[in-house]
Order: sequence, then structure tokens, then C-alpha cells
Amino acid sequence: MVTIFTKEKGLVEAAAFGCRRPRSPLAASMQLFSYLDLQLTEGRRLDTVKQAQMKEHYKKLSEDLTVMSYGALVAEVMREFMPVGVPEPKLFQTLLEVMEAFEKRNPRVTALAAVLQIMEFTGLQLHYEHCVHCGKAIKGDGAFSLHEGGALCVDCKGEGRMAFPETLRRTIISLRDFDWQDSGSLRLQGSLLMQAEKISISHLQYILGHSLKAMDFISQM
Repeated sequence: MVTIFTKEKGLVEAAAFGCRRPRSPLAASMQLFSYLDLQLTEGRRLDTVKQAQMKEHYKKLSEDLTVMSYGALVAEVMREFMPVGVPEPKLFQTLLEVMEAFEKRNPRVTALAAVLQIMEFTGLQLHYEHCVHCGKAIKGDGAFSLHEGGALCVDCKGEGRMAFPETLRRTIISLRDFDWQDSGSLRLQGSLLMQAEKISISHLQYILGHSLKAMDFISQM
């Protein structure tokens, strides 16, 4: 069984019979984190992979365990949050750029930016520019509430909510809006990256109701 994200059909779950056998014609192509040209046969309940040809092999995603662990996080978020059978050609193109970015950029930063952008496609994203209570544009420091859906302005922050400094808010927005075509590097303060990552992972696990398997993989790296 394989999970594939396609340009034409979105997320697809399919059977690739015999792909683990060394002599199978599918064995060379059906690898994790690969860009493939596939021929699928539609079935009543399940599609079947008939042919597969490798279009792009991503070396670091295949051989570097740290990069692979962060790639697994992006793949798990895709599988958990994207609906099956809904085409998202723009997201498909974004994912190709993300996979290319894993070959040359910091994998931790790449994964977090990708996760934030995927959540924008799902409609389950947190909100950072406007107060989730009054809708007013947020300027400067504020507060944050995971359960309420994002940032709050100074007037609505109340008591007991997490402080949400402007620097952290702008860090998250810069990752969410990052243009993968930009050849420049993202310069992020380490502590802000860790806080942004903590917020994002907590949000994902809050929605799912369980922990992400890829985070266990990452912690071992």
C-alpha cells in the first residue's frame, strides 16, 4: 500500500503489488520522497499502480536521516490533513519546491515552512495578522491562544494567555509566506524557530488528538 500525492487527483491511496520484490519493475521507482510519472488503474475501492518511472530522485531525503526525518513530518501532515481525491495543483507544485529545498536548505526550517503552508491549504490554520476575538489588525506584541485559534491583540489578551511577542509573530508569518523560488536564505533566530515549531506542532496534535509519529523520529536524530 502506498500513499501518493498527485497533481490530477490529489491524495491517492493505491496498491503497488510486488514493489518490494527486487525484480519487480516497480521496485526501482516506488521509493519514499520521489517524483514519479505513474500509471494508475482505477478500482472500485482502490487504485492500482501499473507503471512507475522516476522523474526526480532527492538524494538527501533518501540518504540523510536528519533530512529524512523532517521530510517524514511533511509527508505525515499531508497524509493526515489533506482529503483523498481532491486535486490541489498549486500545492502539488509547492511540494515539488519543498522537496528541492530539502536538498539545499536547513531541513528544520524547510519542514516548518512547508507545514505552515500546507495548513493554509486545509483551512485549519492558526491566525496571526488579526485578533481572533475582535478582528483588529495586530501591531506589536500581543497574546496567543491555541484553543481560540491564534493571536490576540493587547485589548483582548486578558489574563493567563501566552505572551506573543512581535518578533515571534513575524517569524511565523515569514515562514508561512516564504517564496520557495527565492534563492536567498531565511535567517531566523534559533529561539524563535523553536517557539514557532512548538506552536505549530502543538496545533497539529491538538487537532489530531494524538502525537505525530515523525516527531518521535526527529527526536531520535
